[in-house]
Amino acid sequence: MVALPSQSELWSTGAQICRQFELGEIRQLEALSHQGYSNFNARLETDLGAYVLRRYNQQPEEKITQELRLIDWLKAQGLPVVPPLRDPDGRARCALNQESPFPWIVFPFVEGEEPLPQPAIAHTMGELSARLHQLPGLPWENKDYDNLLSLHNTVTIAQSLRDTRTSSARDFLQLMEKLTPELQHLSLPRGLVHGDLFPDNTIFRGNNLVAVLDWEEACIDHYLFDLAMTMHGFCYINEEWHPNLARSFLAGYEAARSLEPDERTSLPLFLRWTPLAMAGWHLHRHSVAPNPRQAGRIDQLLQRAQTVFDLEY
Repeated sequence: MVALPSQSELWSTGAQICRQFELGEIRQLEALSHQGYSNFNARLETDLGAYVLRRYNQQPEEKITQELRLIDWLKAQGLPVVPPLRDPDGRARCALNQESPFPWIVFPFVEGEEPLPQPAIAHTMGELSARLHQLPGLPWENKDYDNLLSLHNTVTIAQSLRDTRTSSARDFLQLMEKLTPELQHLSLPRGLVHGDLFPDNTIFRGNNLVAVLDWEEACIDHYLFDLAMTMHGFCYINEEWHPNLARSFLAGYEAARSLEPDERTSLPLFLRWTPLAMAGWHLHRHSVAPNPRQAGRIDQLLQRAQTVFDLEY
């Protein structure tokens, strides 16, 4: 879990950010109620507007630069993203005192809500995923866009967990032994994927998508990886798979990009693989720094990875 800064640290940071980015006087500054596993986010309200302050707790400088450059490019491609603010000198990173090891970035605050799963929302997210998967190649070298949840990285995690004697680790390793042979040597379409497209990374107003957030996990991988990951975000309600939501999602996707025959055949496999890869990441983190919230998430993901998905197109 992300360590929260003290109130005094947060307000000191907010004051420095307001000076650098000329955001006016602080009216309100508080941590957002929902925090991720890797970053800290706060809502800043000043006399000039509302903003989100993000502190990157784990990403190295080059990865942050890579994410911000990608967001700018996606905006130019017409995707609903939120580029960071820049100060009068064109800098996106907050120039805080050297005693702060964590970079802070300022984003405009976008009004809207995290969506609840329903057919119209699932259809919209299918369309958005297809738009992303049809973008032209990145105009810069992308060799560093590695997927943290790739098969190679997850196999490495599995090897590190072989001496971990917990039921979750045992279940994870058993599923890895079962699914890994099916995933090897697949030849499927690849390109830029978001990698973490869940409801809490989107902002809707009604049924209208207004923003896709958090591109730090964007990478080059099979489109099917992104497709399956996003379906896990938008086709479940209270840990129950809803086939009608899956049909709506796929209808939205294929309205813009048709799945190839091999993708269609492999989708049920990827619907099992993506939660298993996420479970591996959480298990690794949990083994280093135990977290009750993360333990519950691991159990949910392993349960999903054991599901046999029967899709109707």
